[in-house]
Amino acid sequence: MSALQKAADIIRGGQSFLLTCHVFPDADAIGSMLGLAAILRSLGKEVYLYNRDPVPSMLEFLPGAEQVQAALPAEQKFDAMLITDTAARNLLPRQLPSSANAGPTVIIDHHVGHDDFGDVVVRDSSACATAMVVLQIAKELGIERVPEDAATPLYTAIVADTGGFRYSGTTPETLRTAATLMEAGIDPWRVASHVFERWPMARMRLLGKAINAIETEFAGRVAVLCISLNMIEQAGANERMVEGMVEYGRMLDGVEISMMLWERRARPDEVADRRTITRLSLRSAGAFDVAKIAAAVGGGGHREAAGATLDYDMRSARDRVLAEVGKALSAGVL
Repeated sequence: MSALQKAADIIRGGQSFLLTCHVFPDADAIGSMLGLAAILRSLGKEVYLYNRDPVPSMLEFLPGAEQVQAALPAEQKFDAMLITDTAARNLLPRQLPSSANAGPTVIIDHHVGHDDFGDVVVRDSSACATAMVVLQIAKELGIERVPEDAATPLYTAIVADTGGFRYSGTTPETLRTAATLMEAGIDPWRVASHVFERWPMARMRLLGKAINAIETEFAGRVAVLCISLNMIEQAGANERMVEGMVEYGRMLDGVEISMMLWERRARPDEVADRRTITRLSLRSAGAFDVAKIAAAVGGGGHREAAGATLDYDMRSARDRVLAEVGKALSAGVL
């Protein structure tokens, strides 16, 4: 029996499900989780949506976004825990219930690098987004046309993870799937405007500071953006507004890899003290697999988009990541 069939059987046989995804959730993680929740509800199932971190403001328009809770219900038991877009255990929210309360763990994912920590792992690394894998599960469950409240978050996940259908993961199947979801009645402009536009002024100010501080290394082949806590505070922004700014480094002519580092205060469940740690985002212009670079510093992701959390200050993190980038460039690792 395939993993897809096993997952479908678990869903058919259960009634109550805990749904979660990785911390600092992005559009694919949230969109896939909300889409799956709507599909389960259409089958008469009960779902509880959980993540330590809030839904990003740009995704608050999605149906069901308000149902994502920051705390788990005390002692509630579930028939299974379904985890979307998460390739490693250390990316999960802390305090998840034990298997005695949560039931079997089903991973629904599309990342190439992973540690497959679940009881059942439904992974399609050829899929442009985890939302595509959710749709495979829906089809296995006999759902040919997803409800509108599932279509919008799933379409949003696909749009975001393909960069508006610009990245190399966009295939004819991707576009056919998007068209099918549009036929469910979604508004593509509404999705695009929320995902790619509607920035608050504080985020625009922060982008100006980030672009002004951009540097290049390795004869212009690598763009480096370093965003300090001070820059974030001066702009009146917050750490969630930093997401996506790494793309501006990739826009520079001749840049093959864009890397962005930004400072943040560690959470109590991450380290014992509240010292400053560093987040990393990497983007490839196509020739290099940045997931391999991220993996070398304890992270992961996709060929063209990856990241990590580094447990040291931003200057040390910059040196460490650039060393790995240099190795990749020297070796011509594709």
